[in-house]
Amino acid sequence: MRHSPALARYIAKMLKACVPAALLALSGCAMLPASETLTFYRLPDAVDATADAAAPRSPRLPAVLRVATPYGNRAVDSTRILVVPEADRVSAYKGARWSDTAPVLLRDRLIQSFRDAGVFRSVVADSGNLGADLELSSDLSQFHVIYRSGSPVAVVALDATLVEPASSRILASRRFQAERAVQGKEVPEVVQAFGFAVDELTAQLLAWSREQAPTSKETR
Repeated sequence: MRHSPALARYIAKMLKACVPAALLALSGCAMLPASETLTFYRLPDAVDATADAAAPRSPRLPAVLRVATPYGNRAVDSTRILVVPEADRVSAYKGARWSDTAPVLLRDRLIQSFRDAGVFRSVVADSGNLGADLELSSDLSQFHVIYRSGSPVAVVALDATLVEPASSRILASRRFQAERAVQGKEVPEVVQAFGFAVDELTAQLLAWSREQAPTSKETR
């Protein structure tokens, strides 16, 4: 159908007006800020001297230990590397993340350290349906950097409970805390301090669980 000359001129005018608007929209999209570049960090490998100090001096216990993933609140149960610059303010290091959530990182480190120390017959994670004679459950209340006298300190605090799953009986419970001053202000130095603090916490847990666990299955 042929349009009248007046209508054709009106359509051409509208198209001409729309083209700059479309180009402006496209240029606006191109100017969106780039996404933040993230660097992911694992916990540093455990220090051999710490593992040796926690190694048992008596025969391996016959029990199978299951290490449950620690509970953590919304702030702790994340991949952010947290810092508490003031008492009521929680922040995070920009451009840096843990390779997994803090509770999972700690669980995996505990499992590996317990296996290396050889305290129990076997050590398993809670990610499967494997049976166990004992379970180490815990609440991870602190996994962050605080400032003391203007200097950063990595703090790890854990409330641990040793339980017999078959009877739901609590054998022992205790709060553990470890700290390590950060030797610098860069993120890799913060991560290193967390590694030392976790090593110390793990050594405490190893010695405690060795003392609290039954020496034979008949004692349950």
